[in-house]
Amino acid sequence: MQLIIKEDYSEMTDAALEVFLKYFPESAVLGFATGNTPILLYEKLSKLCKEGKISFRDKISFNLDEYYGISTKDKRSYRYYMDSLLFCNIDMQKKNIHFPDGEAPEADAVARYAKEFDALGPIDLQILGIGKNGHIAFNEPGSGIYSRTRVVDLQDETIERNDAPVQRAITMGMKEILSAKTIILMASGKDKSDALFATIKEPPSPSTPASFLQSHRNTYIFADKAAACRL
Repeated sequence: MQLIIKEDYSEMTDAALEVFLKYFPESAVLGFATGNTPILLYEKLSKLCKEGKISFRDKISFNLDEYYGISTKDKRSYRYYMDSLLFCNIDMQKKNIHFPDGEAPEADAVARYAKEFDALGPIDLQILGIGKNGHIAFNEPGSGIYSRTRVVDLQDETIERNDAPVQRAITMGMKEILSAKTIILMASGKDKSDALFATIKEPPSPSTPASFLQSHRNTYIFADKAAACRL
């Protein structure tokens, strides 16, 4: 792990963007996360693409997760989030965007996404956020290092914090996430400080799934001072 601490959210995002752009040219497969933390990063990537400074034309993308039992047209879905913040603002081809299906029968949705990942993965450059309880994607506490794509029950804390429209989600597993060649994890705000401390300082454990990143060969962790206050 390489830990980079910046003064605030804006400076942290700029630092993460710099590393993203370093690996971007050689990265055919990109992994995207949702949540509040990557919003500014996606705005900056959209601007660079509109200015013709970067292109997603030949890139493939995979998203980490989606609420299960919700339409992609619902404004609370992660697909709507990604379309609004990134996909509709860049030149990525629609056929190259891969997203968990929150509407298909559970077994079909899991099998399809796992098959797509096995055919086109692993991911070259993965963006991650971190939950207050140490989850990444929707790998809630209790998730093992070898977990795969599946439908999960969200914990009450996650439902409340995310104002989640449903109680279940389909998520990429830890095994797929850890297969990424390069990972950029972003953490902002004091409410993430306990999770970040456990991720970096405590032994890897299913109680903090993000701590499994300690075994990854090329992970960058970007945090603002509030998130890093316990480190």
